[in-house]
Amino acid sequence: MAYPIKTTLLATGLTLGTMGGVAYAGDFDGFYLGAYGSGNFSTTPNTYGFGGQAGYMYEFAPGGYVGGEVDVYRPMGGPTVYTGAARLGYDFGSPFMAYVSAGAGVDGTGAGVWTVGGGGQYDVGNGVSVRAGVDRYQPTAGGAANYAGKVGLNYTF
Repeated sequence: MAYPIKTTLLATGLTLGTMGGVAYAGDFDGFYLGAYGSGNFSTTPNTYGFGGQAGYMYEFAPGGYVGGEVDVYRPMGGPTVYTGAARLGYDFGSPFMAYVSAGAGVDGTGAGVWTVGGGGQYDVGNGVSVRAGVDRYQPTAGGAANYAGKVGLNYTF
């Protein structure tokens, strides 16, 4: 008699788990705006900053996202950095999406930079997500790279 109950509970759990994955599909799809605070721990002394991003993510396959983003990063004591980047992410059927990005831009002095980064984004609901990651900024003319850890909020329309 316990066997049908266990089977029913297992089937119910699997069904709810699958529905939970489906319910989150598409949460990162669409236009978004965000803001963040940052810490640059590759410099001495450590510096802090802030910035914002805007972009678009398209869900090309279940859980798979591709998109583009523009970013304005203002480190304390340094020139503002303006970049555009391509993003690629995967949400694992959950409210968490891991992502990588690569792009290029200029700083406030007109010098070219390229950037690569990665991190994670967690959907908290109603279009709001918490985002954390690390971006590497490298001058195209050579020189030391800067690494900025960023934590912020995004709103997806």
